[in-house]
Parts: sequence; structure tokens; C-alpha cells
Amino acid sequence: MKRIFKIILFPLIIISCSSNDDTAIEYPSFGNEIDVTINGLSFDAMEPFISPSGSYLFFNNVNDGINTKLYYATKINDSTFNYVGELTGANQTTTPFLDAVADMDVNGNFYWTSTRNYPAELNNLFHGTFNAGTITNIGRVEGNFNMNTPGWLVMDHGISLDGQFLYYNNARFDEAVCQAPCETNIGIAQKVDATTFNTISNSSEILQNINDSNYIYYAPCISSDNLELYYTRFLKGTITANTVFDICVAVRTNSSSEFSVPKVLFSKSISTLVEAPSLTIDKKIMYYHEKTSSSHKIMMRKRSL
Repeated sequence: MKRIFKIILFPLIIISCSSNDDTAIEYPSFGNEIDVTINGLSFDAMEPFISPSGSYLFFNNVNDGINTKLYYATKINDSTFNYVGELTGANQTTTPFLDAVADMDVNGNFYWTSTRNYPAELNNLFHGTFNAGTITNIGRVEGNFNMNTPGWLVMDHGISLDGQFLYYNNARFDEAVCQAPCETNIGIAQKVDATTFNTISNSSEILQNINDSNYIYYAPCISSDNLELYYTRFLKGTITANTVFDICVAVRTNSSSEFSVPKVLFSKSISTLVEAPSLTIDKKIMYYHEKTSSSHKIMMRKRSL
């Protein structure tokens, strides 16, 4: 299990993209990278999520699947936060463990990936209620989007602002065959009740321009207006020093139509890989993490279009 979740360092990460630009479609663009400072933080920060209010920045430490926890910081300005500490209630205490990939809707319903009692229980997406640094009312997210098959995990997820739609990323792991997930698939599930989401009937049609068996993709993030879907991808196959990681976006004109052919926004090789985009509610800032020579840190870009 430790090895399985160690893979999520490629996160947990994200769907295939095309670098071909359809000139009839208006895609967003973003400016240069800006370092994000988290005052008081002395370790790696990965998988950022900016809260709908903009007041909190959630993240986890290194995704090694051994001692991976959720943390949070409070906002000073767009690029500066004060580290507070662990997200109380979300983290396990007995190693090896992984609690990672924060996500939250506008009503404080909080979601994250956890290895709690895995593989005895295969549903590994959890929910709870966030309030002032504490998660309560914790439980598993149920629904037919869960594969309930050994080796298959909900690697990543993105919740819509209103909490009604879950963009889930199912991934199959087999360490004897694949360095990273062997295959991935993104789907859309709709909320049934506080604990359950079920895949919508036209999920495949809406995402038909995105799901591509040639790529491993993860870390989906749906914009507040449900019109832009961001994620990370890399080409399926052996991972080498030349493997490129892309942050991509697909767009649509209304919240029920299919997404466009995706566009690559920016790319980096594995030595400085970029992953896990998260947008502010006004869509003006994107946060993500980047690998450096000594750690992983959170970066940001401001929207230019």
C-alpha cells in the first residue's frame, strides 16, 4: 500500500490535452510564475487548494504515502500566507498513511483523499465539514463512481463551487507493471445527498474531448462558473528525465455542454514538474506546485486573458 500511494506524488494529482489551438475558442491565458511565500513553513508544499473565500490555502507535504498530511495557511496577500499547522481531524496518526489533495465547496463541505483502512475498504475519497482549521463529521464519499476494485483508486478530485458536481479521477495502479498509474479516467458525478455522488449519464460525452488513453492525467479543477476545466497530464509509458508534465485547460460556453479540445497552458520536464492547478473564485489567479532542486513549493500565475 505504501508503494501504491507513493505514486501519487505524481499526483494525486490533473485527462489528456492537445496543444492544437482552436482559434474559434477563447482559452484563458496566464502570466509569468510568481513564488508563493508561506511564512513559517519549513517543509515541502504540494497540491494547493485556495478556499472559495480566498482566506485559506490548503496543501499537503511530500506525497510519499508514508507520512503525508494536510496543512493550511492564512492569507496575507495573493502571494503571501502565514503557516498555521495541520488540518485538525483530517490526518491519520499511524504510519504508513496518506491524507492529501484538499478540496472544498462554498458551504464548507471539505473533500480529500485518504488511505484510511485501505485496502480493507476501497472507497478512499472522504468528506467532512471545515470550520476554522478543523474537519468534523468525517465519512467516506459513497457512489457508483467508486470502482470498488483492488488497484483502482480515486486519485484526485475537483468539487464544483456549489458542491453539486464532483469531477473524479479514477486511476489503476500496478507497481509490477507501471511506474505511475497504468491508466486513468475522469468522470463527473452529481450529488445525491451529503455522503453520495453518482456518475451522470452523459459524463463520457461531456468529457469526450478530454479522456485519452495515451495519457495519464490527474488533479482536475473546475472553475467557479463550471466553464473551465484544468488538470495535469503526462504521456503514458516509461517515465524518464525527458518526461514532460503539462497543465491544461478545456472550456465550454455553458455548464451542461461538452468541453472543448484542451489546450496546454504551460509545461515542464520532470526535474521541475508542475502539477495540481487551483483557481480563485474570480478565476484571476492560479495556484499550483512545482518541483525545485531541493523541495516542492507553491507557485502562482495571474490571469492575462
